[in-house]
Amino acid sequence: MTPRLSIRDLAAQIGVSHTTVSLALRNNPRITPAVRKQVQKAARQAGYHADPTVSNLMARLRTIRTTAVRETLGFITAWPTRNGWRDAPNHVRFFDGAARRAREAGYVFGEFWMKEAGMTSRRMSRILRARGIRGLVLCSLPNVGGRLALEWKHFACVAKGLTVQHPPVHRVVSSHYEDMHLVLEQLARRKYRRVGLVLGEALSARVNRAWLASYLLHQNDVPKGDRVPPLITCTPAAQKDFARWFSTHRPDVILFSEQPVRAWLDGMGLSVPGSVGMVHLDWSPNLAPLAGLDSDPEMLGEAAIDLLIGQLQANELGIPKHEKIVAVRGRWIAGTSVRGR
Repeated sequence: MTPRLSIRDLAAQIGVSHTTVSLALRNNPRITPAVRKQVQKAARQAGYHADPTVSNLMARLRTIRTTAVRETLGFITAWPTRNGWRDAPNHVRFFDGAARRAREAGYVFGEFWMKEAGMTSRRMSRILRARGIRGLVLCSLPNVGGRLALEWKHFACVAKGLTVQHPPVHRVVSSHYEDMHLVLEQLARRKYRRVGLVLGEALSARVNRAWLASYLLHQNDVPKGDRVPPLITCTPAAQKDFARWFSTHRPDVILFSEQPVRAWLDGMGLSVPGSVGMVHLDWSPNLAPLAGLDSDPEMLGEAAIDLLIGQLQANELGIPKHEKIVAVRGRWIAGTSVRGR
């Protein structure tokens, strides 16, 4: 059996130190781009492959050395107000899950607001670098198509959700398409036949219309007499639109998120779940005993930190060549707003 080529063997062939080879293979910025390219090319030609056991051990040792000084990971928000993102309970749950996972891994998790008075992208980049912060979690934004500006080459990043269009970095998302399928499956077990969907246009866009796509596919498979077209609201007359939609299509259960559907139903003299059921698609504990879909944002936050730490350990800074998307599935929450199975 041919003995495995070691880093020291490779270094001797190239004529550099084994430390230089090790750092170059991990894309460490301490090594110039020209030397990194030379070393990596020589490694490919020589057929060098890292020993996974040794690589994992060294990554762990580097983490231990790093966490001894409590490296900070940054949570970047760019909402119009400093605490605007906290108005959504599931954003807070995401932050709590990320902060807990960061602590478990030996990191500090700190919040930074991009809209601070006098703040510029260059200044924020300097602040982060001065504090030794290399890893960033980008909070989702109120609207889709958002762009954030920092000196990205200095940072490893993970974005929450799909609203941050630039930079095109790795991201963690809720598995909205599969989650809708889960909800519809639970409702079928409870013998609901006419399922209605009510969503605001802005929210539907924020989830890349995945809820709507899954719902429409389901509608295509039910008998024509039981199909209910979705109501996508985008005008101040949403309550009137809802009343007209409900009277026309008579759903026996309604899936919704942001709209005050319960108040609208009360105004129409309809009881829940007697006259119609209700399911919240962005459920959080403060909505109990309402039935809904819990996207498990704490787990989403943990996944974001795991993805970020993996980049830091591999010294993968800057915008990646290929964007990775990690999807976390939610879970059904039974409640008094739907009938039992």
